[in-house]
Amino acid sequence: MHKRFRVALSLVLVIVVVASMTTGAFAISKETAKLPNAEIKNIIVMIPDGMSVDGLALTRWYKSYNPATGTIDPTVSLHMDELASGLIRNWWKTGDKIGGIVDSAPAGTAMASGIKTNDKFVGVTDQSVPVANIIEAANLIGKSTGIVGTSNIQHATLAVYSSHYNARSQYGIIGEQQAHNNMDVVLGGGSQHLVYKNRNVINDIKSMDYQYITTKQELASITSGKVWGMFASDDMAYDFDRAENAPAQPSLAEMTAKAIELLNQNENGFFLMVEGSKIDWAAHANDPIGLITDILAFDAAVKVALDFAKANQNTMILVMSDHGTGGITIGNRDTQDSSAPLPYDSSGILSFIEPLSKAKLTGEGIVAKFDEERTNIKKVMADWYGINDLTDEEEEVIKATTDGSMNYTVGLMISERAYLGWTSHGHTGQEVNLFTYLPGDGRITGTLDNTDIAFICAGVWGIDLAAVTRQLFNEAETAFKAKGADVEINESTGRMTVTKGSTTLVIIDYKNYVFLNGSKIILESVIVNQNGKFYVPQTVLNMIQ
Repeated sequence: MHKRFRVALSLVLVIVVVASMTTGAFAISKETAKLPNAEIKNIIVMIPDGMSVDGLALTRWYKSYNPATGTIDPTVSLHMDELASGLIRNWWKTGDKIGGIVDSAPAGTAMASGIKTNDKFVGVTDQSVPVANIIEAANLIGKSTGIVGTSNIQHATLAVYSSHYNARSQYGIIGEQQAHNNMDVVLGGGSQHLVYKNRNVINDIKSMDYQYITTKQELASITSGKVWGMFASDDMAYDFDRAENAPAQPSLAEMTAKAIELLNQNENGFFLMVEGSKIDWAAHANDPIGLITDILAFDAAVKVALDFAKANQNTMILVMSDHGTGGITIGNRDTQDSSAPLPYDSSGILSFIEPLSKAKLTGEGIVAKFDEERTNIKKVMADWYGINDLTDEEEEVIKATTDGSMNYTVGLMISERAYLGWTSHGHTGQEVNLFTYLPGDGRITGTLDNTDIAFICAGVWGIDLAAVTRQLFNEAETAFKAKGADVEINESTGRMTVTKGSTTLVIIDYKNYVFLNGSKIILESVIVNQNGKFYVPQTVLNMIQ
């Protein structure tokens, strides 16, 4: 069974991508290419985590509203709009079981590595075996690589492009793998997860010639070299809250621009993954303000990438969500028919947008404005969240809400006033938009499976992801014993010691180096310890004859 993707390119550049759904292999053919700069040198994948079609539509209406005049301009568009070209199907698979509502971990693994896997696994099969991702493959062919996001970088979508483990919640292990997986640019939050058990990964990062930074001022000053930016101990602030509550943090657009600037200094090109991480978090909380404003922040980052791609004509951009979240709808039971409080057939879009336009912070951001005893709730909700008619009952609910759950509480309150519906605090199973750009203003069209994204990225560079997996991730103990070597594993220290004759090889989990007879040897990829099994590059196996 074959699936054919038609890519319409201007100036007679035609790229046809053919996917074999049985082998996962893609063949790329180029015909009548008349542009001297038509080669795809760079790839930028951008993921607005959890963004659904309704969330996108609501954001567009919000952007089109002019509060000064109280009017809507329906011609206003998002930067993503000109790239809209298809749909993505997202699902997961474990054994014979198929899941229609997907988590970020298996959805991201599909997009990064081209396989279906278990609902909580990052970068491994449903049997917990590591599989290569497109960043690891790009490193092998001399590309510069990087990841950018607004959550902690160890979170699932960022993790699948840079680590391998069968528990997405193991941030310490994931972060250590990321530090040793040979990326050039890492920007986001999550510094607190870089120190775990007896391991200080921050020291490792600094020892590998990264410029370790923590503010947007420091980011702006970087002009070359490798950079590791940790702008929050855990997740970064919602973009809407940055100016008021986190002024030292850069925007997603600023991080994207700097990542492109640095990665583009490699004459061989680059791969960059950018995630609008907290779009998903706002949707989980049913907080429309966080959702809308972080989609707008993501859209600003898309403009940065698109401007670069248009100017250079050597870059492919793929933008798609990994799943929907929250099940947001413009309209709810109060708008359903003529007997409802706001019948949809006689109501205007302003009824939905005006209540949202009054907010100045997200539901998460207003926590910083409450006094210690929360005696100023009504004033804060009026001044910062745009709700002037807060009831006494709602005030009591807010007073009883913990800081970490505030966006869940007040998101519901503003959603009711804006006639927005939500079906879930979890993920939803709908298809999501695909947005694409190729040299010559090209597009990839059709309804794709999420695994197709990995193979499209690999295909344009002639990469066989299965071959890269065989090169980078071999089960070590069995292979060394087959060579007649003695193997000792110390789980408490994460070390495997291999001896044969006068040769001693020490392998340390989650590092990108080994010690051969005491000499440190740098590797092309990270070593993975999964359930007590060490997976190493073929070069490590070759060290024991």
